[in-house]
Amino acid sequence: MPSFDLSTAAKLKYLVLRFGRPNVQWITATLQTIESKNLQGIALQFNAGTFTHTTTEAIRQQWHDLDHLLVQFWISHSIRSEITCGAGVARKDLRDYASNLLPELTRRGLIDVDE
Repeated sequence: MPSFDLSTAAKLKYLVLRFGRPNVQWITATLQTIESKNLQGIALQFNAGTFTHTTTEAIRQQWHDLDHLLVQFWISHSIRSEITCGAGVARKDLRDYASNLLPELTRRGLIDVDE
């Protein structure tokens, strides 16, 4: 899936990215295009199928790259991240997925996990 260029979205305050595949490379590429000085939050909304194939090393590396980028957004601009999931994933499971796939954000308490 191709990334989106958000470099011209100067007034962007809150970004919601919805997806259902374990491949998150396009999210990282999209977030890297952000130039808005107004961005305050990023929400990642998954469905139950997102986590089905996250055991391959390539997919885990994509998630860790995303984790690192979201931490950098927090450090540089105090941009808070949120992870939510639709039906089919319990809140406890979502917390487990977040801690495994986004370990630095989770460890630092920089991500909100919501149903």
